[in-house]
Amino acid sequence: MKSAVVALVLAAGRSTRSGPQHKLLARDGAGRTMIARTLASVAASRVTTACVVLAPEREDVARAVREAVLPMEKPFTTIVSPDAHLGLSTSLRAGIAWAATQNASGALICLGDMPLVSSEILDALIARFKHGDVDVVLPEWEGQIGNPVLWGACCFDRLGEISGDRGGKMLLADPGLRKATVQADLSVLADFDTPEALERFAIS
Repeated sequence: MKSAVVALVLAAGRSTRSGPQHKLLARDGAGRTMIARTLASVAASRVTTACVVLAPEREDVARAVREAVLPMEKPFTTIVSPDAHLGLSTSLRAGIAWAATQNASGALICLGDMPLVSSEILDALIARFKHGDVDVVLPEWEGQIGNPVLWGACCFDRLGEISGDRGGKMLLADPGLRKATVQADLSVLADFDTPEALERFAIS
């Protein structure tokens, strides 16, 4: 029986809005890169294993991932999305294909540029999913749905069919999808896509 919940960390974006530096390489007040903070939360959570999806041309991001996961006890896999330039869906498709090989019951889709989401929030999503009777679990703060989102294996095929620069959000309108939410905090809405946002991250 499938029981493992795995994490997919999408880190193949081009970071076109954040200025000359790739946002995932930006450092916080303690000197940690953004991707390292994101991966640390994943490593501290109850996911069984995790996969980081990278772009083929960003060896600098790949190096930062390797340096971040080297001391971590949780197993991490890295894969390259060769068509990452075509949009978010290609990275999602690559990650979901990997999750299917793990015989996973669910996949927690994490965004590399959301480093403030704590392992406690990830664990709350996992706990609600394992409680049963849902296809997807979403974090909520003051009525707003954020990220990451935990998708059951029953959704993998549909997630793999999405195209363009889109993620799984488009599937949430399906009235047949059994959804649940967990209460979270502002971190599930906080990404770092602009130079101004990176300045805030630098003192976090």
